[in-house]
Amino acid sequence: MKIFYRSVLKDFIGPFILAVMIMTGILLLDKVFLLVDLLVRKGVSLLLVGELMLSSLPFVLSFCIPIGILIASVMVFGRIAHDNELTAIRSAGINLMVLFKPLAIFTAFIALFMILFNGYILPEASHHARNLLTDIAQKNPAVRIYEGVFIEDFPGYTIYIGSIDDRTGKVSDVTIWEKNDNSNQPTLIKSKSGRILTSPDEKYFIIELDAGEISELVGPDKYRHLTFSEHQINLPIDVEFSRKERKHRSDREMILTELYQRTKGLKKELKSVVTDIRRFRKNPNSEVDKFHLEDALSRFKAKRKEYNQYATEIEKKFALAFSCLIFLFFGAGLGILVKRSGLGVGFIIGLIFFAVYYILFIAGEEFADSVKVSPFIGVWFANLILIPITLELMSFVGFEYSFFRKIFLRK
Repeated sequence: MKIFYRSVLKDFIGPFILAVMIMTGILLLDKVFLLVDLLVRKGVSLLLVGELMLSSLPFVLSFCIPIGILIASVMVFGRIAHDNELTAIRSAGINLMVLFKPLAIFTAFIALFMILFNGYILPEASHHARNLLTDIAQKNPAVRIYEGVFIEDFPGYTIYIGSIDDRTGKVSDVTIWEKNDNSNQPTLIKSKSGRILTSPDEKYFIIELDAGEISELVGPDKYRHLTFSEHQINLPIDVEFSRKERKHRSDREMILTELYQRTKGLKKELKSVVTDIRRFRKNPNSEVDKFHLEDALSRFKAKRKEYNQYATEIEKKFALAFSCLIFLFFGAGLGILVKRSGLGVGFIIGLIFFAVYYILFIAGEEFADSVKVSPFIGVWFANLILIPITLELMSFVGFEYSFFRKIFLRK
């Protein structure tokens, strides 16, 4: 049996690694287009682009590993069924479930690894990626500017740029509206060409304009028109905000221990708000209590939504990891039913069913985040749907017994 176990495990690990590598490459294509744009058009260094790619890799792997389990399971058991090895196993009096012992142990280790991976490595990588994007935006201001659109990111200014060379920062057809404190009409600044750069201390976003003109109203009936050969506009960058933003972590950037601490704190806050609501409801006729009650209800709604977001993120770490075990048996049942071997068949079948799973998973996450369902129900919904289907598949291919027909059709 040890030789048999090693053979089954060997047949599984190869397709699993291959499936993960191929799916990672496919899912990274979306990131590749963005990174190539940063490298070629925006002039960002190859080192930073590569670092950003590596930081994006854990997010892709968090989905590719479960996909790999599903595809490998379909391929391996499809080949076993296709080669009539199942008939030989049954003829030898060996229970089909014996096949799953080494694979179940291997997948259980993968699932445990995924909990640690999703709980600690993925959040750190996501936080690092966001910090890298902030660095790139500060060091290369052209990254923050897009041609052909109105830019209102800088207080007091509306900027329109006809075209921009992202590598050199050269711009053309520049129009800037500068708001005046003493007039409702903005000052209009126009230039055919210029440059965009950042000050050495990275505190100012500088627009250097070549020959152009400035038009403004200086009174009810007075109009002033000026021409210039050079003009410079210094737009302050909120460096302090950027530093705070870097320290702040969203729910997807928190490790498991931080998420548990945050949800624990929010539970205490919710209990306090509920106490306030009960207290203010005792005197519904009091105008002051009505005001405080409305305020408390608003706080409860906001805190509950915030709690659901963090709790949903915790459930995601475990639900995605547990899906590896479900996909092992689900893929095995599909493979035995279709009795087809080969990489193409495994990928097609695996991708179709994973696409359905992913849609259900994302939909459940959105419902949980919006407080329409509990975090557990929302995140685990796809798994809960898949579990009875998997049990039916395995009972049918393993024991030729149908739970569905027994329970619902009474046969």
